[in-house]
Amino acid sequence: MTGRARPICVIGNANLDLVAGSVADWPAWGTEVFLSNSDFRIGGSAANTAIVLQRLGHAAGLVSARGNDEAGGMIAQHFAGDLDRVAALPERTSISVGILQTGGERSFFSTDGHLDGLDADFYRAGLEDWPLDGALALVSGGFALPALMDAHAGFLEWLKSRGAEVAIDPGWPGEGWTDAAVDMARDWVALADHVLFNEMEALGLTGATDIEQAQDAMQTMLAPSAWLIVKQGPDGASCCRGEERLHEAAEPLQVMDTIGAGDAFNAGYLSAIADGEDEGAALKRGIRVAGRVISEFPRRSDPISPTP
Repeated sequence: MTGRARPICVIGNANLDLVAGSVADWPAWGTEVFLSNSDFRIGGSAANTAIVLQRLGHAAGLVSARGNDEAGGMIAQHFAGDLDRVAALPERTSISVGILQTGGERSFFSTDGHLDGLDADFYRAGLEDWPLDGALALVSGGFALPALMDAHAGFLEWLKSRGAEVAIDPGWPGEGWTDAAVDMARDWVALADHVLFNEMEALGLTGATDIEQAQDAMQTMLAPSAWLIVKQGPDGASCCRGEERLHEAAEPLQVMDTIGAGDAFNAGYLSAIADGEDEGAALKRGIRVAGRVISEFPRRSDPISPTP
């Protein structure tokens, strides 16, 4: 570790999640299934990452919004730190219901709500007094923010103009990897310093059949100094920049709840980068932190050590 840890600004979505499970198969309509576990918690890719950064004790803030109902009040209570900027909007808070499948997969049902109007102007206003110069800024879940999508590239340029080192994790486009989605993602990737994709997203964007092919294809999209990180679940994670290629394996563990696994990885990885660690150490921390989080159900709030 070298120097003073830089703050991390997490930009994107916050909502509430009701997670229950698990089931082996989807039940028939009109029936009732009794589940052994449930968890009602804050969700959304950006909020998930910000919560894990809190647990890591890293200086960070969430820039997002909430509705003006009781669900929104829960979000406001959790993100009341000096670097948090969570605006109250006159809407109902978006809620997602997640059903866990035995073995680790899940399905979501999500409501529209306060997230649909969060555009670049909204985020710029929330960031006006944020200490971005020298900070790491993660824009998380870009494909889940319809009002930001068309202006996403310009917003990344604005973050860089304010002195931030930029990371992106766009997620999966709602209509799949259409030509329009591919074009947008390529523009975003070209502007980022850290590009965080999971395996299926990297394959979907590039049309490749394996991770090595996807890495080769995405190298042509990246800025020369940027790192591409591909999260591979139980197979660990890889990163590359130019001719540099690294892979770190994951330890076997008992998976309880994979929701937010990639978001937890992002928190571990970015906190290590902000601490001055190298890419190999950042991959290891991301994998370890994600493994800790997905082994919990219900999800916990106690501290996670940044070091093993």
